[in-house]
Amino acid sequence: MWLEKNRKLADFTTFKLGGPADFLVKLKKSGKLKKFLEWFDQTERKNLPILILGGGSNLLINDQGYRGLIVKPEFNLIELLGEKIVKVESGAMMTELIEFVANQGLAGLEWAGGLPGTVGGAVRGNAGCFGGEIKDQLIEVEALNFKTKKVEIFENQACQFSYRQSFFKQNPEWLILSAKFIFNQNKSPLELKKIISEKIFYRQNHHPLGYPNAGSIFKNIPLVQAGSKLKDLAEKKGVIKNDPFPLIPTAFVINELGLKGCRFGGAMVSDKHTNFIVNFNQARTTDVVVLINLIKTKVKNEFNFDLEEEIKII
Repeated sequence: MWLEKNRKLADFTTFKLGGPADFLVKLKKSGKLKKFLEWFDQTERKNLPILILGGGSNLLINDQGYRGLIVKPEFNLIELLGEKIVKVESGAMMTELIEFVANQGLAGLEWAGGLPGTVGGAVRGNAGCFGGEIKDQLIEVEALNFKTKKVEIFENQACQFSYRQSFFKQNPEWLILSAKFIFNQNKSPLELKKIISEKIFYRQNHHPLGYPNAGSIFKNIPLVQAGSKLKDLAEKKGVIKNDPFPLIPTAFVINELGLKGCRFGGAMVSDKHTNFIVNFNQARTTDVVVLINLIKTKVKNEFNFDLEEEIKII
């Protein structure tokens, strides 16, 4: 266990934004959880609010920081169980897991090539792209409840996965410790790595990776929830996609509203992918929030639809 006080959280987010946390605890090994819980149970700490921090790639933390305890799991063991099952600890990066399974010739995660963040964060948010979602290969999740101090196993169905959502996202008192995945074993490592490289290349060419960002700010719009005006426009422009069900890309909507390149302070709606807001010039969190609220207001006024953030805002 590694403890820091008043640690600037901008150092731990891909947005490079966020003030200091009262306490930041890095958990280096899952076997040290007992020691951490004993420390946490001390009178002056046990009522602290807790925020679990993975890779910081889907997170916007305010300029004043976090008045509580940040828990950052860094245990990252990945192991093969049998021929097709992989167990991975939550602090492992998705890039590490993808490389591991590709080297084993295990198919099923190629869509996630270049996906940032940790495995724990991907499970929590049911990360997905290119038609795939993390839930598709998942068998079970091992998690710790900070309130009861008990560790439980959640089978796939118990995780209550939906579009960019899970039980763990709705119940932040649970710390994901590890996850088990099952894969197909029907492709060569070279073939899998070729597909992964293609996904990485796509991200490099279509996402504004040259600036600090938190990925897609908003969830895409389910076609069944879109009003007739928005649905007709999307059909006319031919932008509806299945990922993993019929969706209207939010980037398309933002672009149609003429918000590409819109700036406030040091934040900007990306002119490369308009569902990204980038920190292009020493932005503050409040700059990003202004742009988020502007986009939501414009979409509501024009299409009578309430956008939902994909990122977590603290």
